Amino acid sequence: MYTKAVLVSLFLAAVGTHAAPALEARQDPAIPLSIYEGGGCQGNVITTAFIPTDGSCFGFSPILSQPTDSARIDLANALPTGCTLTVFNTANCSPQGNNFPITNEGQCGTFGTGNPLDTFIRAARVSGTCT
Repeated sequence: MYTKAVLVSLFLAAVGTHAAPALEARQDPAIPLSIYEGGGCQGNVITTAFIPTDGSCFGFSPILSQPTDSARIDLANALPTGCTLTVFNTANCSPQGNNFPITNEGQCGTFGTGNPLDTFIRAARVSGTCT
């Protein structure tokens, strides 16, 4: 009986008002980059990449559904003033590949089907004042 009383007391203390708060996952700010099938940011969004605002390179696998793809920021006020999101056709954000900057929401970019290096979006990163 004594053991049950101790266990009940411990349980009530754990779920009472003095219990430790639950831990929540920390989520860094990110800018949602919509990636479309084909050029021109038309039709279906095939994925959304959440590009971290800390300036690190965010690489991802290309989606090979069309001869090329395109990207833009569709969410209003997602790109802070003074922040540029640069999209790369290399997985490590290498400046030796091709890239295009996005400086405002709604601005569409693509490498196009005539690009001799690579026509697919493989990475992105931000620069400037992005927090």
